[in-house]
Amino acid sequence: MRGQGWGRGGPRRRWGRRMRIVEPMILLLLAEEAGHGYALLSRLQTRFGVEGMPPQTVYRLLQEMESRGWVASDWDVETRQGPPRRIYRITEAGREILNAWAVEMRSLEEMVARFLEAYGRLR
Repeated sequence: MRGQGWGRGGPRRRWGRRMRIVEPMILLLLAEEAGHGYALLSRLQTRFGVEGMPPQTVYRLLQEMESRGWVASDWDVETRQGPPRRIYRITEAGREILNAWAVEMRSLEEMVARFLEAYGRLR
């Protein structure tokens, strides 16, 4: 599939194309509970089946979302295990974006279902 723009490499190399879908996943997880990057990565894996995403990718997304005002962070200085961690939480602007993502994903869900149905008939 190299000729069709898929490129080389395994799942780690494909995260560039899938990155946008992870944004609402992270926002949803933060709407449920604040957390630090590694905890969010673990929750992405168990909750949504996101596998092979490098931790630095999650942190980069969190930084981008913080610069947009969708999340805010504070240092957790009360944790006694290890160095302080940056804890992220969703903002009101982030909740609005999450709501917009949910509407968009419902529409996308319908388009994907139609595509898969048509593809199934082709096969």
